[in-house]
Amino acid sequence: MARQAPDDLSAVEDTYLATQAKQGDEIAFSQLFDKHYSWVYSKAYRMLGNYQDTEEVTQDVFVKVWQKLNKWDTEQGSFQAWLNTVARNTIIDAIRKRDRIRESPVGGSPDDDELPLSEYEDTRPGPERQLEAQEAQEILESALQQVTKPNHRIAWMLRHLEGYSIAEIARILDRKDGTVKIWIFRCTQELRQILINKGIQWIY
Repeated sequence: MARQAPDDLSAVEDTYLATQAKQGDEIAFSQLFDKHYSWVYSKAYRMLGNYQDTEEVTQDVFVKVWQKLNKWDTEQGSFQAWLNTVARNTIIDAIRKRDRIRESPVGGSPDDDELPLSEYEDTRPGPERQLEAQEAQEILESALQQVTKPNHRIAWMLRHLEGYSIAEIARILDRKDGTVKIWIFRCTQELRQILINKGIQWIY
């Protein structure tokens, strides 16, 4: 009999706990909360960039999960995939509400950014490659927090980390496609300079 991989066991545990929570088991829901809180918090912080907003949004995510859990079932996919959708939508709603997203576009000449970075990633397996990818991700996230314009950072992250199209980002941020492209272009330029100033070669 084949042994189950850790990810498979985790999904089985999620299914069991979520099923119990749907029946009103608060202890099961508390276990789901404890298990996935750090992951949701990290996702929210990466997008929002400050601790207060992140804490509020993360709590909102789990409130919505508790309220809408009866709408999830295994036929729709894993619990974590459903949780990811709830988290993503809650974070985007928070982004839409933030006044600081508002900015008038100014001149610039960005190249069309039609493919997210994930399309260019090297998918070769192996622990060395995984370690390099993890280190690169940590460097990138640190640099992103230093980007001066929150709307530039958010547009860039929606594009390159979340995989949204330019048109989708434009709808999310209520801006024209051209404005979104300028924001992404400028974030890319600023990220490159931040990394250069740290003595790090541009890794993307």
